[in-house]
Amino acid sequence: MMVRIMVRMMLMRGLLTVSLVLALALPARAQPATPDRALLALAGAELLLPHLARPAPFPRALAVTRALTGDDPAWVALLAPLEAIAPQGAPLPRQLAASFGAAADAAVLAEMGQGDSRWQRWMATAMRLGARFGGGDSPALAAITAAEALLDQGALEAADQALATLHGPAASALADWRVELQRRRAVDAAAAALADLVTRRAALPQALAGR
Repeated sequence: MMVRIMVRMMLMRGLLTVSLVLALALPARAQPATPDRALLALAGAELLLPHLARPAPFPRALAVTRALTGDDPAWVALLAPLEAIAPQGAPLPRQLAASFGAAADAAVLAEMGQGDSRWQRWMATAMRLGARFGGGDSPALAAITAAEALLDQGALEAADQALATLHGPAASALADWRVELQRRRAVDAAAAALADLVTRRAALPQALAGR
């Protein structure tokens, strides 16, 4: 069974390598729509999609996908937002949820004008816990409590919107964490749009071949 899987992986890698060589051998000018070009683009998109579901950087996969998809405006528009994200990758929702506590404590303390000692962080954590059961009415606690519940549900966009209501020191304390959240949102949006385009374009090679 393991040997069969390894053989399949080797064949897939070989096909992708051949596809990339063919793509790079084509002239840089705009290419007419052909079954081969369409299949290369689909192969490139399928190559990239698994990387978007991981937190690791993906510059190489993105570069290969760009080569395979060529200068088709639809592919170019979808891949462009990923250029700035690929070198660092984007944390997964569960990683964002796991790192939220420390950033949230810092925001609570910043709103109160407190320092960042171990005891003060413990106090901020206790305040956040109390807010989940109806205690505390500060703007930061309200927004953070709402965002934390939304993160637990995987609702990244709604969580980001809840935190966008913060201002001043509390907002600054959460700024870096929100950048990571927005990176994941951008990657997820690109992945969804890419998968949708793949689905819509999958019939193109057959349609072109039937002309």
